[in-house]
Amino acid sequence: MAETDPFLARIPIPYRALLLYVEPVMAFNGAILCLFWPSLFLSTFSPYLSYHADSQIIYNQLAATYTLFAFNQAVVLRVAKDTRVWKAIVLGILVCDTIHLWAGFDVMRRDGTTSPKVWRAEDWVAVGSLVVPMGLRVAFLLGIGVKEKENAKKVH
Repeated sequence: MAETDPFLARIPIPYRALLLYVEPVMAFNGAILCLFWPSLFLSTFSPYLSYHADSQIIYNQLAATYTLFAFNQAVVLRVAKDTRVWKAIVLGILVCDTIHLWAGFDVMRRDGTTSPKVWRAEDWVAVGSLVVPMGLRVAFLLGIGVKEKENAKKVH
């Protein structure tokens, strides 16, 4: 995953891998599930939820949002050569992830499955696929490992 772009080379590989490759694929996959297999998408959150075709517009709109996330990460971050743009997009995704995590735990609370002892494989994947990237986002926003501009003059 060698980057020849000087700006991208300043962004550590774990951030680039997550933001430019892994998450756009995951977001697009979520969009496909919402559009074509919404009941499968819904079952990943709870075995007790049921899909109703009358609600498909919500899944279609969610698919549009996931597609926007995929585009922003796969395209916008590649053309943006400003860390402020990267941080703004990453902060927006972190806010979204926080709400997404809260919503997942709210369903688990209602299902009576908040204890990890009773989690299904899907629950572990859902929580892990949110919490690990959230940690990387926080680290990125704090600037951990991000190299400063090489030509920037430092004031002492």
